[in-house]
Amino acid sequence: PAGVVADRVSAQRVVAVGLLVFAAVYAGLGATDNHLLSWLLMGGYGAYTGLTDGVGKAWISGLLPPSSQGTGQGIFQGVLGAGVLVAGVWAGLCWGGDGQLPLVLAGSVAAVVGLALLLVPRSAFAAR
Repeated sequence: PAGVVADRVSAQRVVAVGLLVFAAVYAGLGATDNHLLSWLLMGGYGAYTGLTDGVGKAWISGLLPPSSQGTGQGIFQGVLGAGVLVAGVWAGLCWGGDGQLPLVLAGSVAAVVGLALLLVPRSAFAAR
């Protein structure tokens, strides 16, 4: 479903909305100690993944010339994987007693990036 929406409004906007969903989920997880709400928020985490995973790959593919698809996707996936690893280690080290700091900080960063992607014109990312 996210891919269909991306075809209509742009992958950039769908990824931006996905990051805003991530921000809301992480802020919510960082702010609550209610177990039921935490489980509900995890459903939102699934929505974030659905909005960003495949659409992000398609967006990158649309930015790359045909002769660089393999290299570009490899670099994208490598950087993404390294970022997830570093973020996971950082979050583990910062977890502390209640785990709020990494959740709130990650949510805040995602909100800024998501809003920036909504505000930056699509032409800034057009294939050249």
